[in-house]
Amino acid sequence: MSRRKVAIILLSLVLILASFAGNGLLAKEKVVFWSFAANNIEEWEARKAEIEAKFGITLVIENVPETAFVETLQATMMAGIDYPDIIEWRIEQNQILDANPKKSLVIPLDKYVKKSKVFPRVPKGRVAWTTYGGHVYGLPHDVHPVVLVYNDTIWKSVGVDMAKIKTWDEFFKAAEKLYAEKQVYALPYDAAGLAATMWMIWQQTGIQVLDEKGRPTLDTPEMQKFVKWWIDKINSGVMCNWDWGNFGALLANGTMASYTSPDWWISQVDAAVETGKYEFRVRDLPLYSEGGPRTSSWGGSFMAITKLAKNPEKLYQIIEYMQYEEEYLHIRYRDAKMLPPLSTVWDHEVFKQPDPRFGGQKLGLLQIELAKEIPWINTGDIFWDAVSIDFNTQFTEIAAGNISVEKGLKEAQARALKRLK
Repeated sequence: MSRRKVAIILLSLVLILASFAGNGLLAKEKVVFWSFAANNIEEWEARKAEIEAKFGITLVIENVPETAFVETLQATMMAGIDYPDIIEWRIEQNQILDANPKKSLVIPLDKYVKKSKVFPRVPKGRVAWTTYGGHVYGLPHDVHPVVLVYNDTIWKSVGVDMAKIKTWDEFFKAAEKLYAEKQVYALPYDAAGLAATMWMIWQQTGIQVLDEKGRPTLDTPEMQKFVKWWIDKINSGVMCNWDWGNFGALLANGTMASYTSPDWWISQVDAAVETGKYEFRVRDLPLYSEGGPRTSSWGGSFMAITKLAKNPEKLYQIIEYMQYEEEYLHIRYRDAKMLPPLSTVWDHEVFKQPDPRFGGQKLGLLQIELAKEIPWINTGDIFWDAVSIDFNTQFTEIAAGNISVEKGLKEAQARALKRLK
């Protein structure tokens, strides 16, 4: 073949390729990803190039404000333009999941998780929060097992070895001694109702807000017993208000001696540790009842695929890789101090390091041990409204002494039943 013919062929190929590029035919597939969590976005930005190279995509990461997330998602999906392909959203008060897949803003992942070799390694108690009507809608980013952080110095000053306390009843008996002798509060609590400390302990009880079919169960004898028990603890005067803004200061000045904490809140103890005045320790939660779980969970996020997204099978591969690629999960714990949900990485050395804040205790190993015990909570369409509106509205009336526990829970149940479709 003559040089002239070769030159003509090469020129033709260049023109063809240029034409394809001009028409976007050679452009990488764009995947739009929305997240509300700035700290998580730091992780995705750091891995962006690697994710793009692996899947041959252009990953567009957008930080959407939490307060506008659901409204913006609904609006873009209704308009059919500018919507994301995948999202990272909060587990609590999510407002986008529905037991009926036709009404959910994201698709069920059932057929993908059933085939996955990775997903079965995620603790079932964590998956519960993204399971509605038997459908798994999201891949959890974290586990957030709850531990008890306590001021060992203060507790021992009144003769209490917190490491030996077995049950919450024993804890609160010791708390009365602590307050009587030192005027130090044992725990913080949120007066709004099923939130903060009450929320974490409630999960240990085995009492459900909804049954397996999604119907409310707010007025059962077990719930009545728990609420009466908790009101009694509030009225004992051994707990102070959960003060988000001054939490660390209350620990540092010795106002409160302990708190229940997921991994993302443990750092509140740091300022108190730095003063050098007190020694702190960490342990599993005391038991609500014999044989019950020693932990619970609070907060967190998940990834999901929106209903309008194209090529959901590939998108599932992307979100599973982002959430659970083992090479990066120990880095997540090292940098963000959040326990990743994949059990196969828990043998990494990063989880076995002594924590100087707690006298060299290995916090990571404790969190791993407890992650295996996170209880299953039945969630569903009316769950968050039943908790934050129906239950909590009546709880504040009960706590104020305006109505009885029985009457308040009966009213909460009636209001929750009206939410059923």
